[in-house]
Amino acid sequence: MGIITDSEKDGLTNPPGTPLYTTVVVTEIGSINFGKTFKQPLPTLNQAIMTGNGLEITAIVLVRTTLSAIDLKPKINQQFTIGTYGENQLQFFIYCDEKQLKAIIDSNKIADGETVDNTYRVFKVEFTTTDETGFPTGPIGIENKDIFTGIDVKLEHIKQVQTFLWNIDPETSRGTVTTVQNLGL
Repeated sequence: MGIITDSEKDGLTNPPGTPLYTTVVVTEIGSINFGKTFKQPLPTLNQAIMTGNGLEITAIVLVRTTLSAIDLKPKINQQFTIGTYGENQLQFFIYCDEKQLKAIIDSNKIADGETVDNTYRVFKVEFTTTDETGFPTGPIGIENKDIFTGIDVKLEHIKQVQTFLWNIDPETSRGTVTTVQNLGL
């Protein structure tokens, strides 16, 4: 029925990373119907641009819901990682809390619990980060200084981002990686 019971709540998994406290702008840009048999999370499409205001992220996400952009209040977690070929990378997990998940589930039901349709709404999710929480830093002390290089990763050292549309129940889509564009900084 779309109601999350206490036993179901125990199975919820929040994404890794640190919550990002930033303004998140959600705009609905369309919809697509995949037919009755397709019911799975889809990968995001993203863009990352380094500006004077920080790292600006735009992600296109597809969500099976009848909720409008005004009703969606996604949260973002950020995590520093190293990419496949050694690049400094940030991962962003776009997700909803329990209350929002219940609203999404309920929006797909009719009175007898059947799915209304299989339409995915397409949303543009935009946010900016300046947060460097969890970034690697070099050795703090002087001991072994000769064998360690001082590494102090800053936001401007990020070369790529990966975004996930995370479902706390706990399915998730695969991540989508994109190169950070630098606007002359």
